[in-house]
Amino acid sequence: MHHHSSFRERKAAFLDIYNLKDDHAKGRLISLGSSLITSMYNVFITGIFYTGFLSMYDISITGVGIISFIPYIASCVSVFSGMLLERIRNRKPWLLASKIVFYALYILATTLMPQFVTDPRQRLWWFIGILFVAYAEYALFSPGITQWFYAFYPQDNERRTRYIVLNQVFSSMMSSTVLLLSGVLADAVAGSPHQAQLILGCRYFAFVLVLIDVGMQACAREYPSEAHEKIRFSQVFTLPFRYRKFLLCMLLTFIWNYVANLNNGLWAYHLLNHMRFPYTLINAMSVMYTLILIFTNTLWKRVLHRYSWIKTFGIACLLFVPTEFIFFFMTKKTTFLYVPVSVWQNLLSVGLNLSYANVLYMNLPEENSTTHIAFYSIGVNLFAFLGLMTGTLVSSITGDTPMRLLGMDVYAVQFTTLMRGVSLFVIGWFCTKKWRLLTRDADIAEIETMDKQAQMNRQARRARRRS
Repeated sequence: MHHHSSFRERKAAFLDIYNLKDDHAKGRLISLGSSLITSMYNVFITGIFYTGFLSMYDISITGVGIISFIPYIASCVSVFSGMLLERIRNRKPWLLASKIVFYALYILATTLMPQFVTDPRQRLWWFIGILFVAYAEYALFSPGITQWFYAFYPQDNERRTRYIVLNQVFSSMMSSTVLLLSGVLADAVAGSPHQAQLILGCRYFAFVLVLIDVGMQACAREYPSEAHEKIRFSQVFTLPFRYRKFLLCMLLTFIWNYVANLNNGLWAYHLLNHMRFPYTLINAMSVMYTLILIFTNTLWKRVLHRYSWIKTFGIACLLFVPTEFIFFFMTKKTTFLYVPVSVWQNLLSVGLNLSYANVLYMNLPEENSTTHIAFYSIGVNLFAFLGLMTGTLVSSITGDTPMRLLGMDVYAVQFTTLMRGVSLFVIGWFCTKKWRLLTRDADIAEIETMDKQAQMNRQARRARRRS
């Protein structure tokens, strides 16, 4: 019987968040569907498939590096987003069209262009041009999409946590399934003439999925954006400074994006080329994340409920620190460390991702929210870009040649793990000690009440023991 009741509770909890009865729940359902389809088509147009696609057209590792910087540079255009969007009353058709244009350029134009341009150098320039236009155009409109779908977020903490958890669980399951299947496919045709056809076919299929995604999003209700005074260009950089808690949350997201990108992509390159790990092993660890997320999200929900979003983030950062130092010392002789350390990192990543998902929204001011989201978007991209640049510079010190250090062969890229370890320690210390500075007053009150309750319970238990 117990099993039935727990299933019924889960179903009720799910239907409380997603249903077709009211516009908000329907919006959340569409948002969930959209993140499922997105995680599906992203597998075909990012990551290993994307690198494979670029190398089909003789784009070198440096070329791939240059191309990976484009989104960060183009995203600066989002400073004009607020000024543009505030002039549009009925935004929905514009937002959806901007998404179609972005993917048409990102997928179709880049897939067709090499058929007409044959010189590798010319191709690289064309790739850069097309991607820059695509990302710049999307940067103008995407803060509007974020704001439109943020209207569907549940207001109270408990339901909001459940919504964030459910969205992450489902999209993570979807991308893992697709990743596994596509990995099998890619391995099956590796080295055969069909490999190129498979990669191109997957890209066209991804574009069809984009159109389905846009069609779904079109069904979500758009709440009229409140009229406000004209936004000036400078306000993107001045308005956020009026809201102390929001600004501190933004600083946290900026620093986090810098640290997270110190060895983004470079680490996978290190594992594949220096450590000679098979793709399947690295993919298996990505899939492991989904399993851990499914089994531990209830535990993390309790931690979030008990300690607040920011403190949970801090605790997860502190527990993450040792793994970065272990990875610094991992050599070809100690590759057995990879799996247990990755499992521990995955467990903590669940906590990091769940708590991080609310940092932007936690203190997001109601008025001029598009402008504040643009500020966030520019900062996050700028700091991610700086993180990538720092990591690339550090890795290039000795490149693919190891150096002797403490009796082991160390590659320059491994120093990025030390940098991450130290940074995570500082972030973790700050978030666990000073969490009140970034947390909404209502949440602080709720947690302090729980603390008092827990203290009273402890005292009561002590008194009972004495008697």
